[in-house]
Amino acid sequence: MIRKNPYILSIIISIPFILWAILQILPTFDDWTTLSMPNYDPNYLTYILPFGVTWRPFDAIMGYVNAIDYHLYPSLNHVLILMAHIGSTCVIYKLSKVIGFNEIATNITTLFFYISPCTMGTILSCDALNQSYSHLWGILSVFLYIKTAGKQKYIAWTICTYLSVLSKDNGLAWAIVPPIIAYTFHFIDKKTFKKDFVLGLGIAISYAIIRLTIPYTYVKNGSYEEDVVSLHSRIKGLVNWVSYTWFAADYIAFVPKPFRNLFLGFLTIVLSCTFMIKIWWNKNIWHQKQIWLLIITLFIVASPHLLISMSIMNAYSSLGIASLIIGYLIKNYKGGNTTIQKLFLCYIVAAIITDVHHWYKAWQTSLPGKTIAEDIVRKTGKPMNKVYCILIRDDMPKFSSFCVPTDEAVGWGRAVWAITGYKWPTELQDTTLERTPNVQQEARLLAQDTKKKYDCVWIINKEKVEVIK
Repeated sequence: MIRKNPYILSIIISIPFILWAILQILPTFDDWTTLSMPNYDPNYLTYILPFGVTWRPFDAIMGYVNAIDYHLYPSLNHVLILMAHIGSTCVIYKLSKVIGFNEIATNITTLFFYISPCTMGTILSCDALNQSYSHLWGILSVFLYIKTAGKQKYIAWTICTYLSVLSKDNGLAWAIVPPIIAYTFHFIDKKTFKKDFVLGLGIAISYAIIRLTIPYTYVKNGSYEEDVVSLHSRIKGLVNWVSYTWFAADYIAFVPKPFRNLFLGFLTIVLSCTFMIKIWWNKNIWHQKQIWLLIITLFIVASPHLLISMSIMNAYSSLGIASLIIGYLIKNYKGGNTTIQKLFLCYIVAAIITDVHHWYKAWQTSLPGKTIAEDIVRKTGKPMNKVYCILIRDDMPKFSSFCVPTDEAVGWGRAVWAITGYKWPTELQDTTLERTPNVQQEARLLAQDTKKKYDCVWIINKEKVEVIK
């Protein structure tokens, strides 16, 4: 069967190459603060119980797994994230068959999910275990709800929903999605839908009760809280979600000035838009209840992020439902399979160009973190307990996790932990100075003021390191 299906065969062949590629990417930015990085704190419950505004016990457990041997991070994370994505791809394939898509619709649905640039924020990140597994358990809940019957259906649905929300909080949306999808494709009648929808709300409420009654640790995250109330962030998040979900355009070729390549950007837009325009340009579709229910479901799954924070990684949360919409549109396309496959091939070309470029930039901008950390350790000379890190903001523009400036690649000095086996420094404070003509002098004056309270001070200016003891 696999030999006769070039779509599935291409996915299988690509897996070793993708695994090799993502294993080259080193931690940057949030990867140095994630719960899944090596954690040697003996107070386990501080992290396994709700930590700040989130509850991600699986991330916390992975932090202690990675601590068994700190060399596991981030490679083990990369492997597990890719496994989750492959798992979701398999579920999408099976689910497409169960809900009645024809062969072409099933194949395109599956490959669209697997190759979409919307996956890049998740697949290329070291800290995306939560997002990838939240989606896997969520989409699996839909499949098991439709495929099984009786008590098994409700048990599987409840367990998968809890696994999804304990992976990442936005997974709570899957508590009501399975009956909506089942009703959309006529697996249940309206009466059963209403009953199970209420049951889904009950699952969500039961989680909320547990979440609010168990103890938690409050960790202030100023930037996160500011992002929640920012209208600009809401608009930017909506644009990110729509753009990365539906188009395989290379946004790195448009947005960051140092990497701008308008020819490449417009090429990927044209190649991906032709496919999208063709399948959406069907007047008969808009008279069908199914497409509207699918679109509503898409917004339900994405809603936690649209209301709070929608990054490119977060856009992955609704990609499975978006893929089912693609399959539904293709199933109802009347223009012939040959045309659709040719246009989808154009989308594939655009997606590969975009994916490879995003990978390359993510890899390149992750490398300075290691070299800077090694330079810091060499110049420091011996272990230091209390360290103050002064970073001079890099003037390279940031673009998500793909183009990361050096001050964030080094994780505000935390990258040193990976070089020292997470042994030192035991206390690390940092501050970031804006780049000005006299910033180096300003940094040295600040270092002189603070060095009395610390064993040493690190000044990081792009890839230049100065250690003041």
